[in-house]
Amino acid sequence: MTRPTALAPILSLLLALPAAAKTKPYALAPSVPAVLETPRRDDPMGATIHRLPNGLTVYLSPNKGQPRVTAWIAVRAGSKHDPADSTGMAHYLEHMFFKGTGKLGTLDYPSEAPHLERIRALYEKLFQTKGDAPRAAVYAEIDAENVKASAFAIPNEISKFYRSIGGRGLNAFTSNEQTVYIVDIPSNRLEAWAAVEAERFANPVFRLFQTEIETVYEEKNRAMDNAERIIGEEVERRLYKIHPYGQQPTLGSIEHLKNPSLAKMYAFQERWYVPNNMAIVLAGDFDREKALELIRRRFASWTPKPLPDLPGWALPKPRGAERYEVKYEAEEKVVLAWPTVANSHPDADAFAVLDMLMDNSAAGLLNLRLNQAQKVKSSGSYPDLNNDAGGWYLWALPKKGQTPEEAEGLLLETLEALKNGDFDESDIAAVITAFEIAEKSRLESNDGRASVMASSFVAFEPWEKTVERLERLRRVTKEDVVRVAKRCLGADRVSVIRRNGKPEIPGITKPSFTKVEIDPSRQSRFLKEALAIPAPPIEPRWLAAGKDYAVSPVAGGRLYSAKNPYNDLFSLSVRMERGWRGERKLCEALDLLTLSGSGPYTAEEFKKKLFALGTSVSYSCGEQESAFHISGVDRNFWPSLQLVAERFDWPNVSSGTLARKISVDLGAREDEKKDPGAVRGALGELAQRGRESSVLARLTNAELKRLDERELKPLIQDFPLWARRISYVGPRAPSEVAKLLEDGRRFKPTPPRSPIRYLKPAKTRVLFTHRDMVQSQVGLFAADEVFDPEAYVDYQFYSQYMGGGMSSVIFQEVREARSLAYAASGGHTASENKGDETRLWGSLGCQADKTAEAVDLMGKLFREFPSSPTRFAETARAVEEAYRTNPITFRSAPGAVMGWEDEGLTGGDPRPKRFERVLGHSLADTEKFAARFKDKPLTVWILGHRERVGLDKLKTLGDFEEKDLDVIFPY
Repeated sequence: MTRPTALAPILSLLLALPAAAKTKPYALAPSVPAVLETPRRDDPMGATIHRLPNGLTVYLSPNKGQPRVTAWIAVRAGSKHDPADSTGMAHYLEHMFFKGTGKLGTLDYPSEAPHLERIRALYEKLFQTKGDAPRAAVYAEIDAENVKASAFAIPNEISKFYRSIGGRGLNAFTSNEQTVYIVDIPSNRLEAWAAVEAERFANPVFRLFQTEIETVYEEKNRAMDNAERIIGEEVERRLYKIHPYGQQPTLGSIEHLKNPSLAKMYAFQERWYVPNNMAIVLAGDFDREKALELIRRRFASWTPKPLPDLPGWALPKPRGAERYEVKYEAEEKVVLAWPTVANSHPDADAFAVLDMLMDNSAAGLLNLRLNQAQKVKSSGSYPDLNNDAGGWYLWALPKKGQTPEEAEGLLLETLEALKNGDFDESDIAAVITAFEIAEKSRLESNDGRASVMASSFVAFEPWEKTVERLERLRRVTKEDVVRVAKRCLGADRVSVIRRNGKPEIPGITKPSFTKVEIDPSRQSRFLKEALAIPAPPIEPRWLAAGKDYAVSPVAGGRLYSAKNPYNDLFSLSVRMERGWRGERKLCEALDLLTLSGSGPYTAEEFKKKLFALGTSVSYSCGEQESAFHISGVDRNFWPSLQLVAERFDWPNVSSGTLARKISVDLGAREDEKKDPGAVRGALGELAQRGRESSVLARLTNAELKRLDERELKPLIQDFPLWARRISYVGPRAPSEVAKLLEDGRRFKPTPPRSPIRYLKPAKTRVLFTHRDMVQSQVGLFAADEVFDPEAYVDYQFYSQYMGGGMSSVIFQEVREARSLAYAASGGHTASENKGDETRLWGSLGCQADKTAEAVDLMGKLFREFPSSPTRFAETARAVEEAYRTNPITFRSAPGAVMGWEDEGLTGGDPRPKRFERVLGHSLADTEKFAARFKDKPLTVWILGHRERVGLDKLKTLGDFEEKDLDVIFPY
């Protein structure tokens, strides 16, 4: 189920981008939200809202939990605002704002600028040019100028800056209404952040455009290989027949991507990237007054401009049940969509409650009547309310032997139950509890706070409405839900079915261009100055036993606990060192448990009781360990424990449940072979572990069909009786929790653990599986030493150097210099357990015809370590800052302590000693570590199209093996 993070917003009056928008003067400062100098008493975020004279809106939410600040810059401009003849423009711009300015990302802008102007003019020429040969000639001119311009460019200098100061999560996203730029920085680097971001948005230069086009192509290719995106875009296109929500996909049309215009891009930026259409959002460890003074000082020079008027897009509703289909080689699916209300509408709250009554992932009508009853493989619902209009969606995956039309009928039948009022006020009360818990959980993190504030801004929502959302939800009644359901969710709807079949997917062929030479030693004067801005060092925070966590004995094992300082939420995980390697049917038993009730309660009654308590329960079943997890509100801690314990002791499995489960599972296995992610994962398991593959260890279909409830129930009842480790985070004292977990039964000892081993071929291997795809999905690895805790810092430095962000070796060489892949990463993976082997790894997704070149390059990068003192200095700063500014949070503390024990470490937090090694680590140390991979054979696995990947070239890279699906799956 998808739950949007935005709180209920109000109708936008100003967002649009007609091709020839007429501007008219008006007060440049936005009226919404109103300025709020002092936090509201009822606002748990303690947020204030400020506005600079140039119209820039500022949201501030101090949160002293960690020495970090989440900083978002939100622009009220998304794909809705794209020119109709240049869709994808907002998303293109998102990418180009990482390219720098006249001061940042360049060695000599005056010398670079003439070439950039020539490139800009040539792209306008390309925009007007028709025919392959004439366009190729223009591309050749662009390439020649790009080579000249790139002599002055410093790719990804913005990423280098954030990497050097300990920033993390540097990214951006674009959607219908917005483009948002995000980063998480150490709290002592706020001044440097402001200096860089003020320059970045005031004076952007869109350099290296040619290589970024290739990157966007790859992102589009990924989308065309995504079964969910295929059906999702079709649903929107049919629901919004005129409005840009349906007619202008965020990534843009293929035709427009092939004809980019730099002039239109600059026009878009000048029109929408103005302070009176933007907001700075800060959440974290800062002084409110000092942060506001800094923002005023750094950002006040931005110049406001009038915004274009909003055109009135028509929103025709479907006429009756409009039916459409798409094809894709995947499990079949049906999606139903109804036009509802904009996010500012008074009924938006009723729709939020309605949606949760249908699908809350536990006890909604769909969850119980279709999923729990196994009438379909899976089903759910979600709302999507935007500034101009909204929709509500139902979806289902048919089970084996069921048609999408039959699944659709079950969806409509369940919806009719809701419209007939087949629920009561207690169900609404349980939904409100779930909203309250989600809100408390979200506000624990800076990211959650920033998301709330940015969403409120983009929606033109008064802050009081944002703060009062829970109160409004509490006032929603059964009558409100039934009323909006009957009014909006009737016969006029869109139905889209995804049939299993081969689609006609247009490819985007790459134009030929010269590789951009990347010199990691380059650095602009501006970057040097930004890094030199004084920042008092933050002292690392190490975990201290008795203060940050406690380890105490408990029945059957040990309890690892930490106090929740924020609210009354708890989480409890009980982990047994026992998995499917020791008992092959254990996972099936736990799956059956999720479909079971408890004692006198049916499965439906049990789930409704848990949901009413605000409690979530889940189970995990791994290779050599398994667990169950409980979370909720403290006032219901004990009744939740009782319910879960009773379910283990007396599982109530209704007649036919296991047979239906087996039938659904068999169908899911057939669908799994159509899922690129599942196939790539299975191929990777075979490549790394051979016959020990976790996929091949699964029960065969014949074994699955022979399962008997009489053999699974004892496994359920036996599950909690093994020696255990328990982690708890909440408001209670460890002694109180331990007392509630007392159990007089005898616990079985922990079984011996088998260490993880990987294949070690004598020569490089290439494993290939065919699938009709636009992209190729590639993985590679090489087995390394048994995990050595003393070498942990070596693992860290190598991984950060090779794959730590946008300025790392792999990203720069694979994506930035050659545009061979949209996603490319790699490094060294340390084991989670003592005795397990570590491994070198790499991963990328690339256009099919680039596969051989990308694989060859990745291999060379691992074998021939690209040593650079400048890049190592960036790496060293990043690793040091990670220790200083990324303290382990209260929620992570128990798990961290357990993890150190798994590594064979005793004596508490090992990071102080590791930090000493970090401060003394040298480039020579990393070069020595990397040397071990120089002659090590790699294993590469590729999922892609046989006729497009360049098999002849791939066969020259190592011993080539083609693997059919029947080899990588045991069924």
